[in-house]
Amino acid sequence: MKKTFTIFAMMTALICLGSCGKTATQTTPTTQTELLNDWQKEVLAAEGLPTEYEELDFSQQIAIRRMYEMKKYLDDKYGIEFEYAGYIPAGLMEKEQFFAYPKELGTDGGRNYVTVKTDEKGEFTDDYVSASLRGKFEKMYNDFVQDYFNSDKAVVYIRHFECDYEDISEMNDDYYYCKISGQNQIFISEEICDEEKLKDFNTDYYHWQCSKGTSANTRITVVYADEFKKININNYTDFYNDESIVYDSGLTFIDDGQYADPHITVYIKGANGKIIREEKKFDLNKYGKKEYKNVND
Repeated sequence: MKKTFTIFAMMTALICLGSCGKTATQTTPTTQTELLNDWQKEVLAAEGLPTEYEELDFSQQIAIRRMYEMKKYLDDKYGIEFEYAGYIPAGLMEKEQFFAYPKELGTDGGRNYVTVKTDEKGEFTDDYVSASLRGKFEKMYNDFVQDYFNSDKAVVYIRHFECDYEDISEMNDDYYYCKISGQNQIFISEEICDEEKLKDFNTDYYHWQCSKGTSANTRITVVYADEFKKININNYTDFYNDESIVYDSGLTFIDDGQYADPHITVYIKGANGKIIREEKKFDLNKYGKKEYKNVND
């Protein structure tokens, strides 16, 4: 989940345009007064800065121009309006980045943030396709998990999502060719899952991802029934605690897209009430490991 940034407060620490040199994307100052549009003035006012161009220092002038150029790039490319979420200026140790989100969708807890960067040619690039597809894949994962348990007492939240598609039309919904990856958080009520069921689910979930060509590192947490009723998109990380967890497990995929054997970590409540963490590896062959076309590529 991307965090928002306060632009100009960070700027003096991150940018040293005059003494450290300019990046390829920076423009030389102008001696003429530049008229700021309403959007630029709103951003400046929100940061407690002057809304007249000549009252800004040089680095602030560059930043407010660049920010609007990046916003307009998104608006024009996708035909919808984007709202400002943050900006990091270019510096010696930092690449320029602009953060925004679709106005009509809101931030959705920060998961709808889009990042605009500049490539080697000085052209803008963005990750809006990834941001717009997250909801599609979150539904796909939820459908699988809830169908598996035949219950709505299980839920999937995609904490981090990436895809290598430049255009949605490139996708084939039958198989995603390892172009989809991320980090998933799955919560299951104790009413429908015990330790053995959790082991089976780990394996079946692993194989299902292989069959779809996706690879999400996943934490699977069984929580007490009363706790599960309280979980939502805004608070689910609050339930990673000894008072909520019955069992906890994790599946990890290695970075090059190949599929690694999953492991399960089980929290067991001891006689003294303490939670004891036990890591167990289990043999996928025991469950009839399937070979999918992307496993050994």
